[in-house]
Amino acid sequence: MDDVRWFSSNRYGALPVPALGRAGLRVALEGDRAARLAFALDGQSAVAGFAFARRHRCALVLKIPDVPPWRLEGGHPDFVVAAGAKVVRVPRLWGRYPERPGYYSRIRYIARHADAVWCPSTNSVQGVFRYYGVSAELMPFCYDSDRFSSVGPRPPTVHSAPFTIVSISRLVPHKNHAVILRAAARLEPRPRVRILGQGPGADTLRRIAAELGVELDLPGTWASDDQILDAYRHAGVVVAPSRFEGFGLTPLEGLAMGVPVIASDIPSHREFLSSAVRFFPPEDDIALAGELGRIVSQPSSRPAVQPSVLEPLTIEACAARLLPALRRFVDGGP
Repeated sequence: MDDVRWFSSNRYGALPVPALGRAGLRVALEGDRAARLAFALDGQSAVAGFAFARRHRCALVLKIPDVPPWRLEGGHPDFVVAAGAKVVRVPRLWGRYPERPGYYSRIRYIARHADAVWCPSTNSVQGVFRYYGVSAELMPFCYDSDRFSSVGPRPPTVHSAPFTIVSISRLVPHKNHAVILRAAARLEPRPRVRILGQGPGADTLRRIAAELGVELDLPGTWASDDQILDAYRHAGVVVAPSRFEGFGLTPLEGLAMGVPVIASDIPSHREFLSSAVRFFPPEDDIALAGELGRIVSQPSSRPAVQPSVLEPLTIEACAARLLPALRRFVDGGP
């Protein structure tokens, strides 16, 4: 029997598993062998984790990274029940959640029946209570500290021509990339904007850039690991302009790569980035242009020491934080 069956929809969610294994915890990432605890790392894994916990009569911990208010505000969940190990949803005829009603209805049901719910930020804890009626525990996760680091070869200057602004995320409205283009258009000489990501907003961003006369590098497809690392290494600044985040990885990765970072002034960014970055109101392109101008005018050398805000968010620190919390269930229940 395993200690934990770990459910994650991507590689990122499994980052702490090797460190937990080194600490003596038996963690399985696949298969259906019995375990003492099912741990679902995101909404996409919630149904699979719930089914496993029902089949094997073990505890379930659900991690909810974020609760986007525009997808839930003003609506109500669909009717959801459990039929054995299956989660069955009966859609409402009216008054449903505004977006992805089935997805969030299932998460709400599973959260209400889990043995514990963990969230990576205070903002997410508050959202889970507000929209799901569930008291969650604050349990910050990590960035990929093995992959993103300023240690090793990097360009001697970040002030190559043209100065490049980098942003990495999905191309959807709440990620707010247009504010970068509007801010870049206010600077002379105008910087180049490089956005790595995929989503429905690509064509709109290309149109805005053309109208403003801003050079935009936007492939519109998911970048490879090497492409992302290359983008950080050659960035003059990383901008994280989101209107909403549950945690926010891009600014942490930028800091870890030794790049100056400007982030939107939202709760999750304030909670984890502290004084290590410059902040701007997310709708204020004038303020963002001012912060960009101050970075352009600074010396081009990159810091040799990583900011202290990263220390509790490394993979090893995350595993050390998770280990006793997981042990509560593995060694005899909550």
